[in-house]
Amino acid sequence: MLAKVNFGVADYVVCGLALCVSLTIGLYYACSGGRQVTTAEYHLGNRNLNFLPVMFSLMVTSQSSILILGLPAETYLYGFLATLTGLGYMFSYWLAARIIIPIVHPIRITSVNEYFELRYKNKSVRILTTVLSFTFWFIYLGIVTYGVSTAIESVLGLPVWLCVVIVSTCSMLYTAIGGIKAVIWTDVIQYFIMITSVLAVLIQGSLKVGGGLQVLQVNSEGKRLDIWNFSLDPTLRYTMWSCVIGNTAKVFWFPLSQSSVQRIGCMPSMKDAYKMFYIVAPLMILTFLMAGSMGLVAYAYFVHVRCDPLESKFINNPNQILPILVSEIFQDTPGMTGLFIAGLFCATLSTVSSGFAVISSMTLQDIIKAKWKNLSEKRSTVASKLTGMALLLAKIKGTLVRLAMLVLTIPTGPYVGIMLYSIFCTSATPAGAIVGGIVSLLFYLWMSIGNIMVNPPNVEKILTPAPQGLCFRNQTQAYNASSVYLNMTNPAPAALEGFNKIYGLSFVWFDLIAIVLVIVIGLITSRIVGAPKEEDVDARYVLDFTEQFVPYLPQKVKFFLSCRSTIPKRRKQIKAEEREDNKEKLVEVPLEEKGRNNDNVF
Repeated sequence: MLAKVNFGVADYVVCGLALCVSLTIGLYYACSGGRQVTTAEYHLGNRNLNFLPVMFSLMVTSQSSILILGLPAETYLYGFLATLTGLGYMFSYWLAARIIIPIVHPIRITSVNEYFELRYKNKSVRILTTVLSFTFWFIYLGIVTYGVSTAIESVLGLPVWLCVVIVSTCSMLYTAIGGIKAVIWTDVIQYFIMITSVLAVLIQGSLKVGGGLQVLQVNSEGKRLDIWNFSLDPTLRYTMWSCVIGNTAKVFWFPLSQSSVQRIGCMPSMKDAYKMFYIVAPLMILTFLMAGSMGLVAYAYFVHVRCDPLESKFINNPNQILPILVSEIFQDTPGMTGLFIAGLFCATLSTVSSGFAVISSMTLQDIIKAKWKNLSEKRSTVASKLTGMALLLAKIKGTLVRLAMLVLTIPTGPYVGIMLYSIFCTSATPAGAIVGGIVSLLFYLWMSIGNIMVNPPNVEKILTPAPQGLCFRNQTQAYNASSVYLNMTNPAPAALEGFNKIYGLSFVWFDLIAIVLVIVIGLITSRIVGAPKEEDVDARYVLDFTEQFVPYLPQKVKFFLSCRSTIPKRRKQIKAEEREDNKEKLVEVPLEEKGRNNDNVF
């Protein structure tokens, strides 16, 4: 029989300390250094931060409680192949490093949406991408906050609204008063607390089962280590193709989004920005492997105790598998359940605080300064802090989680498509970006709504659950649970017929299709309205694909593959001119100091 959660004094102390550390760091940066009185310091840390803490902050922004709770549950149900979705993060950051860094770092922008105004010399595309960005972040933060709140409710019994208030208030306070420095350093602390809690679960859970080899053996027998699925069926969510290609397109939003651009802007040089992206990619995989391994440990443990919590109806939601595992393996160790909850809190705080910082910077640059261009530096910083505090009101209201999960990535596919179209297509026009973006957005809405209305059958195979022999105190309970399970699994959903088959397509592929739609529709629209000549396009805001991804080919081959583009040559000339300007500035400063010293002599 599974045990109920016992949350003691030591557990409350551990959780409280994790929250206090975050608030203390925010207060420290509010009262130290430049005291966050300029927008450059508040949003970008004066563009002079060390790459290591910024790298950890970049990583945890996209690794929330959804990863810590959701991935182990998916691995428990569908096997370790679900964990390989992390490959999408790794490839997306490696590819994006060659795209976003050489564009945004030299032009020194605060909001990523500023790029679109510079690229097209008007605000229309910037307005569209700003709306898409705000839509994503508000939905994402709602899911992250509400998700961890329901998990904490199942462990502590606290109402969801109170958990939402606690998480939102803490992250809002240290973000609003401490700026990006507070966000980055709390992200670092929170990351290590999160990793410590994950390692504790992996080690203790493995010991309870009989060691790591026993965990692997049990999962192998349960078919959860069969990862070599190369099926071309597009309705399946977990295949090697969907994990590598589909998920790369799906999460390509993160390295191109405002949170990543903000951290690129914190780097003193492009070399540091590249280093940050290249190192964070494999670390993403490591975190995914650790989170997925918790699902393997959970399955091995419930096989060991012969009681599957889902099939026995002890829990109804797969996301509660990990909290139940933690309460089981740490029931005799005070403080360890509190460490796990602290890890969940930290995973959520890091994402929510980064989201607050993102929305604050976009609100300042894309709304306030767009309206009042002559706003003073002091008033701009005050406006940023007030924006961060005002977001608390939006968070307390909560959100509809099921609807949010269905529409979360609707803005991301069109946004990524517009970004790639703008960067790589010298013939791009504002009309092409807007029409392509809107068509792509309508496609995503159509597929999502159709998926909801038609409700296609789940073609993903749920693997054999753990035994239930020791779940119940008597045979009557076991018989009733088995009857419920049989009645629940007997009806087979009807297969989709005719045109409705399109709604059975796995959502993993939606973003890839949306990105291609933007580029194709955009190019057609640009052709119709009249594309600009390449020599009229500012080379600072565009890239040549062959120069970025096959730079070691012979020059003549690259010139041929790029359709004789002059963009690489013009970009090199711009860099050379910038280096000369920097040398002149470095020479002028010592001469001025020397003149002042001579004046002092006389």
